[in-house]
Amino acid sequence: STNEYPRSLALVQRVLRVFSKEVVTVLNSVLNRRADALSASLATMHRDNLKAFCPPSSWKLTDCQLDATNLLEEVFSQHQKRKQEMDIFDRIEARLNALFSGKIGSDEAALQSLLSQVRYLMHLPQDYQVLPEEPKSSRRWGSFLGLGRHKDESSLVENLLEPERDASGRLTDKGRAQIYAGVRKCNPIDVQFVGDPLLARVKTYEIPVLVELTVQASNYLNDKLGLVSEAEANVVEGQTVDEDALSKHYNEMERYKKTLFRINLRFLADSRNIIFAYVLWWLFRTVGGFFS
Repeated sequence: STNEYPRSLALVQRVLRVFSKEVVTVLNSVLNRRADALSASLATMHRDNLKAFCPPSSWKLTDCQLDATNLLEEVFSQHQKRKQEMDIFDRIEARLNALFSGKIGSDEAALQSLLSQVRYLMHLPQDYQVLPEEPKSSRRWGSFLGLGRHKDESSLVENLLEPERDASGRLTDKGRAQIYAGVRKCNPIDVQFVGDPLLARVKTYEIPVLVELTVQASNYLNDKLGLVSEAEANVVEGQTVDEDALSKHYNEMERYKKTLFRINLRFLADSRNIIFAYVLWWLFRTVGGFFS
C-alpha cells in the first residue's frame, strides 16, 4: 500500500546494498564457472553450509530478470500513485522536508539509484524503462500545490493499451480475454476510488469519532433539506445480502454521481484542517490582542 511504501522501499534498498559491484563480479564468475581457485573453494563451502537450501548449480542472476522487473514496476507504480494521492498539505510538507534536509527530489533520486542497481545486477538493457514516461507539463502553482491535474498528465492513461471496459469502468468479457491473452494490460497507476467519498473508510489523517459524527450530520442535513431524495438514499440500503461489496460500492458511486449538490461535513474530521483552523484562531487572537 502507499502507506507502507517508504518502509518497503527502505527494505529493498537494504537488500540491494549487499550486492556491490565486487560481489556481483564474484557471483557471475562463480555461476559462469570462470572463478579462480579461492572463489571456487569459498563457493563450495557456501554450498556445503546451505545443503538443501542451496540453489541449483545451473542458476544465474539473469534468471531473476522477470522477478526484478516485476519488483521495479510495483515500486515505481506505488510511487506514482502516492504522488497522485498527495493533497496540498502533503505536497507542501514534502517540499519543506526536502528543502530543509538538503535532499531535493530525494524520492526520484532513490528510485533512479534503485533502477541502476537492478540494471547492473540483472544485466537489464541500459535503455530499460520501468513505466512510460509522463509528459512534461508546464510548472504551475496548481500543479505544485496539488490542486488539480492537467490534461497532459491524464493523457498518460489514454496512451496505454487498456482492456475493454463498460461505462462504469468494470472489465467486460472481451476485456478479461484481452488480459488473459496478454494483448492488453491494466495500469496500476490508474486505480481509482470506487464508491461514495462521504462513506469511504477512515483515512490516516482523520479522527474516527469525528468521521462518524460528521457523516451522520451530513446525512441528517441532506435529508431535512431535501438535497438527497429518499429513493436515492435507500439505494444502498435496498441491496440484497448476497450482493458483493464491489457492487455495493458501484451503486454508492452511481448515486453520488447523480446527486447535483449535497452537504458533506467530513472535512471537519480532518486533523490537518483542525490544526489549520487552530493556527488561524491563534493568529487572529494574537494579532487582535496586539493592536487592541
